[in-house]
Amino acid sequence: MFLFPGRVYADIPYQLVYLKNYSAPDGLPSSRVNYLMQDSRGFIWLATDKGVSRFDGQHFKNFTSADGLENNECFRIAEDNYHRIFFYCNNYRVCYYENGLIHKLNSSQKVIVSPFANFFFNRYNELCVNYGLSTKVYHFEELKSERHAIRHLNGYIYGSDGEEIVLSENDLDILEEELKAGQLSFQTANTNTKPYRLALQQNYLLLITKDWVHVYRYQKSGIIPLNKIYFTGNVTSVYLTGKNTFAVTTVKQGTYIINYLTGERKNYLNNNITTATVIDRENNLWFGSYDKGFFLSTNPEVKIINKESGLANEDVLKLAIAGGYLFTGHVLSTLSYMKLGANQTPPIGTITINQDRSDFNRITNLLTIPGNRLMIGTDNGIFRLDISNKAPLSWHSVKIFYGPIKGIAARSDTVYFLTQNAVGVLTDELKHQMGYNFKPIRMTSVTWYKSKMLVGSLYGLYQFVPFGGAGKFSSIRILADKGINVVKSLASNNDVCAIGTEAQGVFLLVGEKIVQFRSPAIFSGDIRKLVWTDDNTLWVCTANGVSIISFYNHYQNYRISLLNTSNGLPSDNVADVVQNGHDYYIATDQGIAVTQNLGNTALPKPVLINDGIPGTQNSFTYGRPVVFNCVALSYKSMGKIQYRFRLKGVDKNWSVAPSGEKRFDLLPPGNYELEALAADRFNQLSQPLIFKFDVMPLWYQQLWLQVVAVLSAIIIAFLLVRKYYQSIIGLQKKDYENALALQRERQRISSEVHDDLGASISGIKLRTELLSRKTADQPAFKEIDAIHEAITDISTQVRLIIWSLDAENDEVSNLAGFIHKQAIKIFEYSNIDLHVNASVSETPVTISGEKRRQVYLLVKEVLNNIVKHSEAQNAFLEINLYKNRLQISIRDDGRGFDPDVRKHETMGIRNIHTRAKRLNAELKIDTAHGKGTSIGLKLNL
Repeated sequence: MFLFPGRVYADIPYQLVYLKNYSAPDGLPSSRVNYLMQDSRGFIWLATDKGVSRFDGQHFKNFTSADGLENNECFRIAEDNYHRIFFYCNNYRVCYYENGLIHKLNSSQKVIVSPFANFFFNRYNELCVNYGLSTKVYHFEELKSERHAIRHLNGYIYGSDGEEIVLSENDLDILEEELKAGQLSFQTANTNTKPYRLALQQNYLLLITKDWVHVYRYQKSGIIPLNKIYFTGNVTSVYLTGKNTFAVTTVKQGTYIINYLTGERKNYLNNNITTATVIDRENNLWFGSYDKGFFLSTNPEVKIINKESGLANEDVLKLAIAGGYLFTGHVLSTLSYMKLGANQTPPIGTITINQDRSDFNRITNLLTIPGNRLMIGTDNGIFRLDISNKAPLSWHSVKIFYGPIKGIAARSDTVYFLTQNAVGVLTDELKHQMGYNFKPIRMTSVTWYKSKMLVGSLYGLYQFVPFGGAGKFSSIRILADKGINVVKSLASNNDVCAIGTEAQGVFLLVGEKIVQFRSPAIFSGDIRKLVWTDDNTLWVCTANGVSIISFYNHYQNYRISLLNTSNGLPSDNVADVVQNGHDYYIATDQGIAVTQNLGNTALPKPVLINDGIPGTQNSFTYGRPVVFNCVALSYKSMGKIQYRFRLKGVDKNWSVAPSGEKRFDLLPPGNYELEALAADRFNQLSQPLIFKFDVMPLWYQQLWLQVVAVLSAIIIAFLLVRKYYQSIIGLQKKDYENALALQRERQRISSEVHDDLGASISGIKLRTELLSRKTADQPAFKEIDAIHEAITDISTQVRLIIWSLDAENDEVSNLAGFIHKQAIKIFEYSNIDLHVNASVSETPVTISGEKRRQVYLLVKEVLNNIVKHSEAQNAFLEINLYKNRLQISIRDDGRGFDPDVRKHETMGIRNIHTRAKRLNAELKIDTAHGKGTSIGLKLNL
């Protein structure tokens, strides 16, 4: 039986939808697309005359003969059961893609695929070509085909989804009679003048020609004819595109997509040469073209009104519905209109608003008021358009007020409009005008909310309050404390007022409550227009799309859906919205979208795929880059994908990247898990993708080797330290022995000097003393007495040498006692009173013999100078020892001296400085004429 006999589709108007075009400048090898298909992973493959390409929604990955392709001109693409992608090229040869590379077949057998034939793999992974009334099957070693009974005879038909049928002789006779009636035969197919083929989908058999498709239901008892669908025009190909649908590509008539069971048909891309069509798993439409690359429609249910439809200008600024017409405002004072409710797209008319200026003349506002009248705000005034007579050619705009119009609102029979610095009021059927000036606040919009007029401005939100008589108003800024600053749009219904701002999103006034909506819940915080299409639905227009907030439960709850180019809008830049019945008209800068769908509640989530070569991303060597590649497939996102990565157990936060490549240059050795996510332009997240991998240490980073190295280092360090301390101990022992030997030598010298030289000098001293007594009255007495004094002085020096050499005196306490005794002797025959204070620790503190000698000589020099030169009455000597620091202070109350002069004139002062320098001691001399002298010595032991 025939459900739709003789139906012809060529004269039905085609569907105008938003199509995203990709061609050679976008990365495609060529703008001539011969074929396209979607593989099992979700990638789109395209065959061109200059190579093949894999498209993921963002990037093209191209392959040519330089990469192993048999020939740059490719005509067909098919995927086998092992998920390898096969290409049929111009040289009748087949090659395939696997793991990132193109592989050629070993066989030199040619594969014949006529332009109207189909190219696919059957359930046994055999390469099949459907042409005529049979399936041609090819076998190659690389295919790894499943063995089965030979079924390559006439009447065996395969389908690309695993279908397999056997046509009886009677079935073949029916098909041949059908072909004969259309003047088609084996000869016309062989010469490709009138080609035909069979296609199998589930239990439906399609006999496909360039003029018609005849649909049969297959049963083992025989095929049953269902319907026959005719085409007109120059048909290039017919392909099955999805469940119960096929696509017809043509020259200059675009593509028809037809449901072969219901007869529903749609036409796209009129005036284009189309070559192939695919409906992907997101229900997007893909159209290959002969010279323009390919086109993508993300939502073919959204109709487009643009210049091709007759629109005066695609940049639509404002929309309004009045008198059964849709009005669109543009730049250049242009107003377009079209009749609503027509079965087909009606013609679009144009009205030009006469304005005084030609350079600044946008349509800024459209407002429908009772009586089928339209108020038109422009940059140069406000106009009235009466459309009550339903005769567009007689419509003429009437100017009411001059000046730029920023906003229009109506209440009852009164119209309020905003100019640059005033509020205008039109009453009495627009015949009476009033205006109220106020300070310039750069007004943007006006609305009435609960009997209050609210005005938005670039300086905040204002409430206009009437006062006095004659309809005067005063302005009060409100809600500044809530952060409402720059207001660009206002919209209110009976219960709620919405406030659109420049950067803070939307504020909703619900009684005393304020609710804020901002990005990313809505597309953008910069609001262009707010529209209530009913009491519970608010449309938020932005430059990034339109957000639809649907309220319920008395505005306590809401749901937000989003519309942009991913949903079929011609542009993301949305300026206005109006509703007519079930249809919503959305104004953009690329035309008007017409839809009944409120957003993206059922959009598919992105699919994240590991795009690396299997088995190569599990183990890496330290020092070499660790690189992972993944691809997120979300064609509705138009390439706007965000990738997120983190190392589990290492990273606390996600790192964000625009591409799916993640690279680590120097990861320490260990076991890792890299987690990846993808977010589409609606912030929907994919399922996580986990990469488990190891970073292997270099040979010198092996644990056992590191343990051996550490132990070896410890042993070597121990031996070195041991040797070092042994050498130190040896040196200390040697020093000790040397010091002990020196001490012994000093003791020996001291003893010998004391016993021999000292005794001799003492004997000489004694004899000279006796001799001087005997010759006291004789002339030689003076010489003998001088000799006695010299020997006495020599004896004193010898005792000093013996004292300094004696190691038993190498303590500070001995030095202090010695100095004390010698000081008493020095002052014994002087008129100066000596005061000595020695405070030395009982703890033995060693001082070398040479230092003892130098300290004593320095003190002696100072004391002798006091006796000889100071003319003092008192002298003070203090010796202190504090923390191994010897401090000696000597002072007198004599006449003092000039130290800068004396130290250069006298040997004594020079000797004092010289001995202090030898001791590396700190010397301080404090003196002045008539103020005595103070000398301090500080020596670190």
